[in-house]
This record gives sequence, structure tokens and C-alpha cells, in this order.
Amino acid sequence: MYNTALNTITVSDAVLATQQTEFPELYEANAIEQRRYKVATTDLGKLGLDAYAGNGVYVYTGTESHPHLAPLNPDYQFDNVDLDRMITVCLNREWERLPSAPRRGLLIMGPKGTGKSTYLEQRLARQGIPAARMSWGPNMTSADSVYSRTLVGGDIVVEPGSLWQAAEGGYPAIIEEIDLAQPAELAALNDLIDRGRYTIPETGEVIVAKRGFCVFATCNSMFMEDRAGGYAGTRQQNIAVLDRFFKFVMEHASKEKEAEFIAKLYPEMDADVVNGYARFMDMIHKAADPMSGFADGKGLTHRLSLDFGRRNLIDWLDLTSSFEYLEKPGFNVPLYALRPVYTAVLTDAEQATVHALYDLVFGTAGSK
Repeated sequence: MYNTALNTITVSDAVLATQQTEFPELYEANAIEQRRYKVATTDLGKLGLDAYAGNGVYVYTGTESHPHLAPLNPDYQFDNVDLDRMITVCLNREWERLPSAPRRGLLIMGPKGTGKSTYLEQRLARQGIPAARMSWGPNMTSADSVYSRTLVGGDIVVEPGSLWQAAEGGYPAIIEEIDLAQPAELAALNDLIDRGRYTIPETGEVIVAKRGFCVFATCNSMFMEDRAGGYAGTRQQNIAVLDRFFKFVMEHASKEKEAEFIAKLYPEMDADVVNGYARFMDMIHKAADPMSGFADGKGLTHRLSLDFGRRNLIDWLDLTSSFEYLEKPGFNVPLYALRPVYTAVLTDAEQATVHALYDLVFGTAGSK
């Protein structure tokens, strides 16, 4: 789905004339580079983000068929004001910086399931901005993220990868799980992240990124350390790489915010049930946080090795709705639906903890 509000924004000859004198970067992108899309300015309020009306942003029009444009979720809730501000700053800065100024994307850190990549991707989709999204693997090299090599008839053929495509297209790239990278490999991308330049060793070709390219990244382990030990394969990274991003920590939503989220997602749900789900999630977060002081393992409750994010919440509520027919034969449907989403991978002691917390919020858990 495409944000149809973008269809009302056009780049006419009159607009181009104004851009030529007042916004030379936009004029270059629209008139000289002849991109597949046009770049214009508008207000977030006109893009369906009423809560952020009054904030001017840059938009890409004519990108509805772009393979790197995420499908728009019209019901997505942009409920993190601080994160939204940082995304706006990064995107606007890329079009307004001096040619000599470095590019700056945003590194979003935080627990799993908080919606880091989805928030960013949906925010870009509202503005019609494509994003080349990739997940970093522990054995990847820096070259793997930029291009691939194939042997054809004795010759090495180089094909553009995610970062090259984004740089050439003039739009952002999103690297997920960036903390899985080997530090030296990630540091090899410093020039591309900072200045938008990268040399292909096999051919000597120099990639020069167009205006609009910047690198966003996400990770669970806070980039520098994994306090909980729950993210296997993560590595401490070079501080020089960290310095090339603005940083943001995306925590779990508060009970109040979580309740608002659930109520908007399921408006027919009883308010007490909504608050119960929000309270239960808050308890799970505390039980999974090694710094919270929750439980000592001597009673019914034990430390949880796995957190429960908003992604899990959505799956849980969806499955609870799908299994609603099991209420008649006496199943505790929410608890039953929780198993394939979350508790199936927990130890027996941890499952007992989750059941105890569920019982505290919703009453007797039952066992069917």
C-alpha cells in the first residue's frame, strides 16, 4: 500500500524554478540527475501524521512501484515522539547539509521486539522514501553488504548489493543486527557511511552516493555490550563506527503507552482486559531485565531469559482471537495462545514464572 497523500504533491516547472534558486540540492536531484522519482517538501500533518503537524519534511513522489519501498500500514501507531524527532532530523539533515559535511544516519538500540526497524521503515514509507533493508550475518564481510561477485565464463562479474543500490538510488539503507558484524568489517564501511564513497577492489570502480543516501542501523545489545547475555553472536564494535551515527535507545513502552496501543489495535476490547495485558507485559519486562531486581529464584518466580516485545504482543493477541473457539471446551485461550508465541522456548521454571504472573493479573491460569 502507498501513501496516497503523496499523489497530491507535484513538482511542476514552477516548483523546479523555485528549487533552482532556493533548494539547489532538490533541483539537482529532480532536473539534472533525472531520478526515477521526484523530491519535494511538505508537512508531516499532510502525510497523515496529525500528531506531528507543523514539522516540515522531504518526500519522494512517484515511488509507489519501487522495490525498496515498504508497504504502508495505515494503522501503524507512531507513538515515540523522541524517536520520531530524530528520524526527521536525520532525513532533513541529509538534504540540507553542506557538501563537505558528513552523512549521519541513526543507530537505534534496544530490546528485541520493540519495533525498531518497523518504526523506521513505516516512517519512511509515509514519506514515500525507499529503504534498502538488510540483516548482517556473523560471517559477512563489508564487501558482502555492498556487492556480490559471480564467476561467469572465467570473468568476475560484480553485482550491486543493498548498500550500493541505496547509494546509487539516493535513498537510505537499514542494517539490522549490526552488532553481529566483525568490528574490522564494519569499520571498512566508515567512508561509505560518512562520505558516501566506496571503492570496489576488483574493478577499481568508485561508488559515489547521491544526496539522500544515509545509513540507519538497529541492534539489541546496545552496540557496546550485552548485559543480559541473551543475544548470541553480538560483538563489541569500534567506537569510530559508533561516532558515525546519531544514537537512540528504544525502550519498551510504559504500561500506559502499551494500553493505548492495545486499545487502538483492538477498540472492541474491554478496558480492564486492555489494562491487564499492559500490566502483564510490564511484569514480563521486569522479570527479563537483569537490572530490575526482580525475583531471586527461591520462590515461584524466576528470572526470565527471554523478553516479550510488542511484536510478540501482536502475535499473541492475533492467536488469542484465532483460538477463541477453544473457550467453549474450557481452554484458557490467552494462556494457550501464549505458548507458541513465547513460553514454548522457556525452561519449566520460567514457564511457571510466566503462569504465576499471568495468574496475578488475570486470575487462575487453568491448565488445559
